[in-house]
Amino acid sequence: MAEARPGPAAGAQLSALPDHSPLLQPSLAELRRRVRAAGALRAPRPLSDAFLLRFLRARDFDLDLAWRIHMHGTNYKQSLLQHFPNILPLEYGGEEFSMEDICQEWTNFIMKSENYLSSISQTIKGEVI
Repeated sequence: MAEARPGPAAGAQLSALPDHSPLLQPSLAELRRRVRAAGALRAPRPLSDAFLLRFLRARDFDLDLAWRIHMHGTNYKQSLLQHFPNILPLEYGGEEFSMEDICQEWTNFIMKSENYLSSISQTIKGEVI
């Protein structure tokens, strides 16, 4: 059965509604039905309204576009290790730096940039917008 797709204006109007609006229920129900029909019952997160609304709002309630976007499995640690092993902190299976090391490096960088950041701030304050 073909579902009616809201046009861009209708989608934007739906996106502006609060999460609990009854007007969002048909789209939520259809997206949830599609997920279940695809056999994604072991989704990485529960199929709560709030979770599904993120996908719908990101695509202005166009169900075909929202259908929500592909999640590549539930083993994110393995996926990250496979694709980004050299930048992960030790806590996530990386090999070189801990989160504490990375945070300290970032803090040091910001502190060393204090004069530069202050000059940018002064320049912005002096400009007429």
